[in-house]
This record gives sequence, C-alpha cells and structure tokens, in this order.
Amino acid sequence: MPGVGQSAESFRLLWQHRLSDYVSALAWSADGQWLAAASAQGELVVVQAGTDGFLSEENWIFTLPSAQAEAISGIGFSADSRMLAAAGQAGTVTLWAMDAPDFPQIRQRSYPGIWIDRLAWHPLKNQLAYSVGKDCYLWDAAADRLVAQLNFQASSGLHLAWHPQGERLAVSGHGGVKVWSAADWAAEPTLIQVPGASLYAAWSAEGRYLASGNLDRTLTVVEWGSPPPWFMQGFPGKVRCLSWSDSPTKSGSPLLAAACAEGITVWERTAQPGGGWRSQVLQQHRGTVNAIAFQPRTQLLASAGLDGLVCLWPQGGHVQTLKGLTAGSSGLSWHPSGQLAVAGSAGELMVWTRNRRGVGFG
Repeated sequence: MPGVGQSAESFRLLWQHRLSDYVSALAWSADGQWLAAASAQGELVVVQAGTDGFLSEENWIFTLPSAQAEAISGIGFSADSRMLAAAGQAGTVTLWAMDAPDFPQIRQRSYPGIWIDRLAWHPLKNQLAYSVGKDCYLWDAAADRLVAQLNFQASSGLHLAWHPQGERLAVSGHGGVKVWSAADWAAEPTLIQVPGASLYAAWSAEGRYLASGNLDRTLTVVEWGSPPPWFMQGFPGKVRCLSWSDSPTKSGSPLLAAACAEGITVWERTAQPGGGWRSQVLQQHRGTVNAIAFQPRTQLLASAGLDGLVCLWPQGGHVQTLKGLTAGSSGLSWHPSGQLAVAGSAGELMVWTRNRRGVGFG
C-alpha cells in the first residue's frame, strides 16, 4: 500500500457564488488569474482571481448571454491564458479573448445538430482539440485554421488527453485508446486495446505513463515505449475518472487515483525493477465519485461525489470533508497555487483555501 504519515491539511471556505443551474464545467487558467464556470442553462461566468487565488464578488467580469440557454459541457483556457474556449449542446466551439477590453468573442466553429462535450488545449501551444462525433479536430486558434482531423472510426471520442509536452494526443473510445503523434498527424495511431471502451485517459506529469479507465471495470496503465500494459481488475463498476500526482513518492513513482462507484483506489508502482503496482482503497463517499484531482506539487487528493461530499485525503489518512453543497458535487479544479474550486449540481460555486500546507500520500 502507498505509505502514510501523520500530518493533515485543513481547508476553509474563501469565496462562494451561485449559478442558476447545475455547474457543468469548471476551469482555472494556467497563470491562475481566471476562474471560469459554466452551467446546464448555458451560463458562462469568469472571475478575475489573481495569482494568489483571491476572489471577491466585485471581480465578476463576464457572463455569456442567457439567451443561449443551451448546456455548456466543456470549457478551458489556452496555454497562455489569453483565450477561453467553450463548447456544448449548441454544436459550437467558441473562443473569447481574455486580454482585450470587454472580453469579445473572437472565433467560432459550428457543427449543427452535434453536441460537443470534449475539448482540450495543447499544453504549450494555442492549439485546441475537440471531439465531434467520431472525429477529433485540431484547431490552431491563433491562426484560425484546422491543423488535422483525426477519425477514431470505432466510436465517438469519449475523452481527450494531451501528452504533457504536447508530443501526442490520446483519444478514448470503443476498443481502447488511440494515440496520435504530433510529428505526423496523418500516420496511423498507436492503439492501446481494451476489451470494452476506454472512458477516460490520463498521462502522468512527466509523460512516462498513460492510464485508461475502462467501461469493463478495469484500469489499464502503459509505460510509453515499454509494452505490454498492466491491467488492474476487480473494480465494482466502470472506472469513470483518473488523476496522476505530479509529485513522485519515495519509490520514484507518481500516484494514480482511479474513481469507481463510491470508492477511490490509489496506485503506486513498486521500486523494484520490473515491479508492479500496489493499491490503497479510500472509502468515505456514499454516492458515486464523479471527480478526483491531486493538488499541484503535492500528493493531496480531492474527490467530489453525487452525495454532496467533497473529501480531502491527506497523508495521515484522516479525511477532511468540505461542506456547504445543498445537493451533489458536479466537479472540482485546483488553482495552480493550491486553492480548490468546487462545483455543485444545485449551481453552487465555491473556492476553498488551505490553512496550512500538507504533503499528501507518500
């Protein structure tokens, strides 16, 4: 099992606001200046946070007109934090300029009749990947041109994950994960095969590992360039989301957290050459866990569930539960400096800050 220690981290509520409906997407900008949230009613709000994550009501700066009234499923900031992208039920991918007065809409691509629910920015360039049915488009947002159109063939793309250096793009779907190389988008992708469908793909912070959470109650982990993959089995249901720590443990391995039903399993690779993975099960939620994420530069894990609980799992194993949601939690996102934004299914938007620094698992 991953090691445990004695310290814990305490968080307090810093700021809160409410949207009119289910908060469907949540994102911080890479520079920490902006927090964006979207709702199932088509609201898109942006707050100027500052690099320390400070928020106040006076800092609300932009709201998408309510006349849109169609759900937004995905939002994200460009690598340089100068553009915000949103997509959803309307079948459009829209960009706003964050560095211009009044934050004007600057680009839009439309795909009538298709709900676009997946998008992901390149980690280093202002290049946006988004899934439209069985196709994944790569859009150079600055030049407003399409770079590539990747066809998954077997199904719609269910999740998108860029390699940390932008060298590859992983797309989840029926039959596994297909990985395209940025060196030649036209070349055949590498297939990491699974018996059913891959629901969620995630690269480790250094790009060494690629994990896939699968519909058939399994977890797949591949060390890139060193096949075959590991298969972890025995989950009680589909593995719906994953998160890697960006801070390695004493064994030199990052931690991998996988959420399934009401539980979370944390995996760590053993230090022995050719070693496998050992696991620890975390149980506190009474409803499905739908979001997990490690705090930047630590091994502190946050989880959010349909039971309305937001749990922090620090090194000592003593879970802290953040309260205040009136219904379920719909998502969470860490500020680069460690504040935690939490979204609620009743429209709550909350930001929590730490009282003192913790160190997480390991």
